[in-house]
Amino acid sequence: MSEPVEVPGAEDRLLPVASGRQVAAHLWTMLHGRRRALAGVLVLFLAEAAMSLVFPLVVGRLLDTVIAADSSGVPGSFWWQISLLIGAAIATGVLAWIAAGALARFAETVIAELREAYVTAALGLPRRVVETAGAGDVVTRAADDIAQVSDALPEVVPRLCVSGFTIVLVATGLGTLDPRYLLGFALTVLPYVCTVRWYLRTAPEVYAAERAAQSGRGQHILGTLTELPTVTAHRLEDRQLGRIREATWTAVRWAMRTRIVQNRLFGRLNLTEAIGLVSVLGIGVWLALTGDATPGQVTAAALLFLRTVDPISALLFVMDDAQSALAALGRIIGVIRRPDPEANAEPTAAVVAAAAATGPTDGSPVAAAPVGGVNVVEAAGVHFAYRPHRPVLSGVSFHIARGETVALVGATGSGKSTLASLIAGVHGPGAGSIVRGVPRTSIMTVTQETHVFAGTLRENLTLTARETDDEQLLCALAVVGASSLVSSLPDGLDTPVGHGGHPLTAAQAQLGALARLVLADPQLVILDEATADAGTADAVLLDRAAAAAVQGRAALVIAHRLSQAAAADRILVLDAGRVVERGTHGELIAADGPYARLWRAWSAGATAMPTPLERTAVQRISPVQDSCPPHA
Repeated sequence: MSEPVEVPGAEDRLLPVASGRQVAAHLWTMLHGRRRALAGVLVLFLAEAAMSLVFPLVVGRLLDTVIAADSSGVPGSFWWQISLLIGAAIATGVLAWIAAGALARFAETVIAELREAYVTAALGLPRRVVETAGAGDVVTRAADDIAQVSDALPEVVPRLCVSGFTIVLVATGLGTLDPRYLLGFALTVLPYVCTVRWYLRTAPEVYAAERAAQSGRGQHILGTLTELPTVTAHRLEDRQLGRIREATWTAVRWAMRTRIVQNRLFGRLNLTEAIGLVSVLGIGVWLALTGDATPGQVTAAALLFLRTVDPISALLFVMDDAQSALAALGRIIGVIRRPDPEANAEPTAAVVAAAAATGPTDGSPVAAAPVGGVNVVEAAGVHFAYRPHRPVLSGVSFHIARGETVALVGATGSGKSTLASLIAGVHGPGAGSIVRGVPRTSIMTVTQETHVFAGTLRENLTLTARETDDEQLLCALAVVGASSLVSSLPDGLDTPVGHGGHPLTAAQAQLGALARLVLADPQLVILDEATADAGTADAVLLDRAAAAAVQGRAALVIAHRLSQAAAADRILVLDAGRVVERGTHGELIAADGPYARLWRAWSAGATAMPTPLERTAVQRISPVQDSCPPHA
């Protein structure tokens, strides 16, 4: 009995792993329209297997022919037998070459479609899933698991069929020579069955654990490289290297366990083969001594049995590869078939009414009817915690009306970004309700992280709107005050940017993100400190660009500078996960509460008047709003 295997990290795994039945169903669906082609490939491999059995039978006859030859010379049948050997060898080679080419074309097409389906599904994963599972698991499945499937899967199905067919043909051939040879063949059945049962009981969990350990290592490595500036700034190099070292040794230990399983498998196979060959030779010698078999028949029987060694070994070796490939397939197809229960969920009128009736739970008065009559978001009594008994948000209630800008203000750690993540659907509330009056696909978030993808500027801008012409692209850039960006690039919209391309400043990259937002035309925009890292002049430009991009849309703005909050329709002040104040800028200043104190502290350190460079930045963008509105 093998000891139970504990899969590392299984309890924390969020990305699903498909069951064997789901894998089979998905592959069967992928083979629709290709099943005849697969049958043709299998027929070629079966013909190759049948042709390879000609060799031992002809060699046995050839040996008897040579022994029976007298001094008169070599009989004519000798040359026919030599010709048959040569012809069988050539036919086997040709069939193998044709079958391998047909299999390669068939398998690579299927694997390419599988890879494309995985990438599509991975790109469509909700952000909360990727953040919780870790990008390392997603990337490992796209790289290592796909490679494992590509290496192993093309050999599995043909070898399974060929091995089974060859074993049947060999048994038939031994029975034709003399049924007593089958006794030696039968002696190997029980050891083979025991070996297979042991392997199938032990290997799947070990291979699944190895794949999980590889994902864990990839997650630590990728996370460290992605957040390298933060790691360096906080001097976390030793901690991260320790985690990578521990994850690597975990992966190595599981890899060693797979090699131990493989070595035990090979040892049992070699012992079983030796038992079978000795048995068949023993029976053959006994038959030859009693005159019931010729030396050629004994030779043919031994060679035929040796023909079973390769198929049976190949069968079990393929099973070894199949276990690893199936573990990888389960991880790939698990993502492809992952259901999204919230994909088409729309709030019903009853749910909206219930959320509205819940009202604020933070002691604030009930808000009046929202501007426009319909709220884009209703949050009622929202509680949330990343860890039990450590709440991040407590009893948060508010709404965002259509066309309204709501600013979130508070100290670092007050829960602003967490609340924005809940509104965006990255996480779900632990208690309370968040009801959205718009589809999730009509909510866009822009953060302070700048994202420039390898490709042309045009390709970067059209990520959110594929069917967009140059006039619309230039209009979107004009809306956010980035018209000069195109003229400053050597090839305009067709200039390669990103890695290996023309470098863009952080402000230019953020302007591109805001232009993408304009092109996507969402109904709700979440700006999570989108201009926090900008310099003085860039900050004015980006603030105006963000205001122009969200004009006419509902917006939730996490305000890094209180000038952004002052321009909002309403302000929510968060403190320790609770809304402690709400109202307009003027109302909160008059109330002389926490917001007023924050405003006085911020104003004391802010520049009273814009510099000439800042005024130039404002002038660059202000006239654009009349000539090219956001919804053009």
